[in-house]
Amino acid sequence: MVIVKLREDEKGTALGVIRRAKSSHIRWRAYAQGLVAGVKVKEDQLPIQHTDCRFGEWYYGEGNRMFGHLEIFQDIEGPHEMLHSIYHQIYNLVRKGKGEKAHAKLEELIGVSRTLLEQIELLEAEVEATY
Repeated sequence: MVIVKLREDEKGTALGVIRRAKSSHIRWRAYAQGLVAGVKVKEDQLPIQHTDCRFGEWYYGEGNRMFGHLEIFQDIEGPHEMLHSIYHQIYNLVRKGKGEKAHAKLEELIGVSRTLLEQIELLEAEVEATY
């Protein structure tokens, strides 16, 4: 594997891109929490497919182009897909009026979200240290 040394301004740009992606994920999780709490959430704010959320669009687009060669980046995919699978279950439970079960699933989603955020932070550290 060839590692290309980024200029300082490029490193800053790369880190900014990662941080915006992380922020998108945190916002998405807040919408999922709102849904379970009974807050009206627009469907486009909570895409079920992992490729349709802002984070997924970044991950499979710009993120993949910039960091797809890094193992730590590749490790993000599994938890991200799992989040959307859990969210799909939550969405169906809320639609069926099964709030208690949705709350339990939300706890699971938050746990996986923490794992994803840790992976993203490891990616940030990798970019900071390597490039």
